Amino acid sequence: MTILVIYSILYFALFGITEYLHHKQNIKVERTRKIVHLATGCIALSFPIFINTLWQMAILCGSFLLLMSICEKMNWLKSITSVSRKSYGSCLFALIVFVCFWVQLQLGNSLYYYLPILILSFCDPAAAIVGKRFNYKVRSVFGQTKSIGGSIAFFISSLFILFAFYFQYQNVLLYLPLFALSITLLEFFSTKGWDNFTIPIGVMANIFIISNCIYF
Repeated sequence: MTILVIYSILYFALFGITEYLHHKQNIKVERTRKIVHLATGCIALSFPIFINTLWQMAILCGSFLLLMSICEKMNWLKSITSVSRKSYGSCLFALIVFVCFWVQLQLGNSLYYYLPILILSFCDPAAAIVGKRFNYKVRSVFGQTKSIGGSIAFFISSLFILFAFYFQYQNVLLYLPLFALSITLLEFFSTKGWDNFTIPIGVMANIFIISNCIYF
């Protein structure tokens, strides 16, 4: 239980910092949300090192999900919740971390945890940053607008991460652009923060294809 307390302190410290940046330094909520997104992802990458049981992960992720749900409802933690659009991203992040942890335990392959969380934590903020700078937008079939620059940034950054993980497997290399494209499309078509769930699911599906259908 000690490790759960330590992680709780880390997250509350993070929320305290972003609340300070938002309220005292007038940092826009879109930026503080990305700080939280990146930082929570980095912290989550350490979970399998210190947490090895499903019930501990359930307590940690469940507590985070409950906290985010209450904050959304009560409009607390404005550095995270006060966005004009409806977003379930914070709650879905906690859920997908648990799902990835459960899958990697079931399949005995830590890649099912680390790769989805890594891509979600780094590629999504990269897409947001580049998308703000190169803000040519198109409307998807679901009606929302997406930045072409952001999608390109997501594709390139995810492809870079994939090559870093799979560069030693020559038979897989030709598949990686398709891998990156598939999760980029998931990011492009996901709305209301659902990319926090669909991207890792897409990553795990591609890992399964590589592991079971492509000869190493």
